[in-house]
Amino acid sequence: MKGKIWAIYFSPTGNTRKVTCRAASAAALARSHFGQQEADIDPEVTELSITPLSARDEALTFAEGDLVFFGMPTYAGRLPNKIMPFIRDMVSGGGAFGVPLVTYGNRSADDALMELNLLMRNAGFCVLGGGVFVCQHAFAKTLASGRPDAEDMEKAAELGRRVAEKLRNAGSAENGDLPVTAFPGHNPPGAYYVPKGLDGQPAVFLKAKPKRDTEKCTCCGLCAGCCPMGSIRSVDYETAGICIKCQACIEKCPVGARFFDDAAFLSHKAMLEQTYADRRQESEIFL
Repeated sequence: MKGKIWAIYFSPTGNTRKVTCRAASAAALARSHFGQQEADIDPEVTELSITPLSARDEALTFAEGDLVFFGMPTYAGRLPNKIMPFIRDMVSGGGAFGVPLVTYGNRSADDALMELNLLMRNAGFCVLGGGVFVCQHAFAKTLASGRPDAEDMEKAAELGRRVAEKLRNAGSAENGDLPVTAFPGHNPPGAYYVPKGLDGQPAVFLKAKPKRDTEKCTCCGLCAGCCPMGSIRSVDYETAGICIKCQACIEKCPVGARFFDDAAFLSHKAMLEQTYADRRQESEIFL
């Protein structure tokens, strides 16, 4: 059915989902208030997570008239490099309207929004607006603790409402499309942020993987089920494949049995806590 509103997201710890769904639901509510309940418009939000590995097996194709809110987290200043190819190669906008949203953990979104914006344009979306939203850092709960908070969620709702109003007034994709320069970041996106340790030197922890406390672990299998890379074995719950440091297995373990003990990773985490814990960043929208 034409005219669907979509909330698409990659959200290992749940915060990107929150802001993406909030923006999409606000757009749906605003559109219903405009009286746009024609037969070819679906008033409900269609929610789709691309977090599970299995969700990225098939291509996503949208249609003219659809409104797609696409949420992604920031990893080292850009989109997660293991997820970005799915958006580049497996998503087709088909002339739909698109709204890129990115989240970050109180340091900086750097080029992430620009990167998602460019990918969506290249995929055939008409980009109406976008936003960057501060969320609790996946590595350290002291960074942007408790966010997205009420202000962040209201900012996401404002984005949804204003996009719906813009769509109502645009009349066509050509009139609604924002210039690339309306978004922060470099075009093309620059290099990934280089993590540093407490000593100010690069902290190399690409091969670090979460460990399992065998005394605490109850073998419930939640960690294996939530890993977006499918890298945790269901036979012994050890991490045997690629780890993108998303913290999903740590966040969702009900008994706190998973942890990182890699020295470089812990040094980088300590540097972030020392440098950015008191920094108040604000969520922003671009229209």
